[in-house]
Amino acid sequence: MDPIVFQETVLQLSEDAALAIQPGITYEQLEELLAQRLEELISHNFQQFVLLLYKIDVAENKVREVLESDITPNAYRKIAALLIERQQQKIISRKEFTKPISDDEEEKW
Repeated sequence: MDPIVFQETVLQLSEDAALAIQPGITYEQLEELLAQRLEELISHNFQQFVLLLYKIDVAENKVREVLESDITPNAYRKIAALLIERQQQKIISRKEFTKPISDDEEEKW
């Protein structure tokens, strides 16, 4: 995993999920911390959970599959992994499709 993409993922998830994340966090630690936050949201504020899924743009069917197939606390980690994966996809996509500004005078407005 690209460390720059991971750090951007950590920053974005910290903001989106309202997490206090320590510098130097590992993937496993991030997944666990996010899983704890998801458990809290699902148990006490389901609307915020749904809003978070919408904000990060996680496929509803993937989350539903996890929730239907796993009723153990491990389900939260699986959903956390989906959120991390989707956030990384968005960051990579932005980097791939963001074109550098050309210095060509003809293209300037």
